[in-house]
Amino acid sequence: MSSSLRRSSSLRRSSARAGGRGLLVVAALLAAACTAPRGGGQIGHDTAGTDEGACEETSVVVGSLEEATALGFTAGEVLAQAEGTFESPIVWAPPDDMVNAGPEQGEGEITINVAHGGGAIRFVESRPRESNDEIEGGPAIAGDLCKSRIEIDVELTIATSGGALAETVPAVLSSSDPRHVAFEAELDLDALSGSLVLTPQREGWALADLTIRGGMAAGASWGSIDAWLEYSDGEVAGAGFRSLASWPTAETCDRGGLPLPLDTALLAFSAADVLAENAEVAATFTWDHGTTTRIALSLEAADDVACVSLGGEFDEAGVRIPARLHLVTEDGRVDLETDVDVYALADAEGRLVDASFQSVYLRGVAPDDFEATYGITGFDVSGYDEASSTVRGTFTGGSSTGALEVLGLTVPECVSDPASNPGGGCEGIDITELGGGTWSP
Repeated sequence: MSSSLRRSSSLRRSSARAGGRGLLVVAALLAAACTAPRGGGQIGHDTAGTDEGACEETSVVVGSLEEATALGFTAGEVLAQAEGTFESPIVWAPPDDMVNAGPEQGEGEITINVAHGGGAIRFVESRPRESNDEIEGGPAIAGDLCKSRIEIDVELTIATSGGALAETVPAVLSSSDPRHVAFEAELDLDALSGSLVLTPQREGWALADLTIRGGMAAGASWGSIDAWLEYSDGEVAGAGFRSLASWPTAETCDRGGLPLPLDTALLAFSAADVLAENAEVAATFTWDHGTTTRIALSLEAADDVACVSLGGEFDEAGVRIPARLHLVTEDGRVDLETDVDVYALADAEGRLVDASFQSVYLRGVAPDDFEATYGITGFDVSGYDEASSTVRGTFTGGSSTGALEVLGLTVPECVSDPASNPGGGCEGIDITELGGGTWSP
């Protein structure tokens, strides 16, 4: 595996960690570190002089939008990213057994306006606590989360096209990097101006908070509308989280990164630049048995947004681009269209270093359906429960190297009888590599 593929794997793993299980670990260890207080609006509240949280924080009032701060940029630069009106598609989550939200369903539009009417400006210095050293991985996690920042009190107006929200509320802008800004505001469940109705679906559960949070950069906005529910039956207490809607898409970079339009460049390049440079690429394909043919690669975006990371303790700077890859060989054996993630890595100056790609997921199909589904011929997959194919490779300056593999999958029969299988579950799928080939310029 090439070094560029290894580095892209690092970006991929860290993105998954930032948006998945790793975030749960952070929440468990550092829950009070960088969350908004329940009754207020201050993001990353001051924990100086207390025993709570992984960050020690102190706030200093900033006298004006133009006043210099220790971060090297001003509150005026932060406000320039967020002030004004933003319009975006929004996707409402379908009803589930936790809570129903109405009247809006499916796709709609959201309009957000940010106005600064002279609200307070603060510089918040955030430092990891020494006690983090006692937690495995604590210093690294806290070091990535304890970010000094500028905060600005603003007025946020939110309106959705179906009338569910028509609110004007106080909010806080927060930024540790002048290239983007975060916001958060709490909505009063008992004083909504819009028609939003939330109905818990389980006995004993009640709505506690309704929060809108998100961010802005380069003229684009993203975020989510989230409900916090609490449970009590008089003896047992619990809580649950439910995302009611998100914009600009249903899964807004859920593995990490800022969801931005393809042509937006927070780094020295945009996702559109990467796709344009590698839209049509030709190479020499060599089958495992040694014969060669030519292969054509076509690449196009699979979504309207890409996920931009500016780098950090658990991530590399770069862009993850959901894309659709089309591979065709001259010998007629491959005519494959498949979903891939493209990982475009940046150097310290934000310039494109290289780009790699790999299949998004392993999708097995019945052996009789393999050729029709994957467009690959010449392989005997009849002895397996399912068959699949994966691709991975790199793009560099409009040329490509990579590999295609055909896989036979043996799917275990899961035993569900508790008496014979008290532990539950079953063995993993057994994967056999049946062959394939590689390509290079």
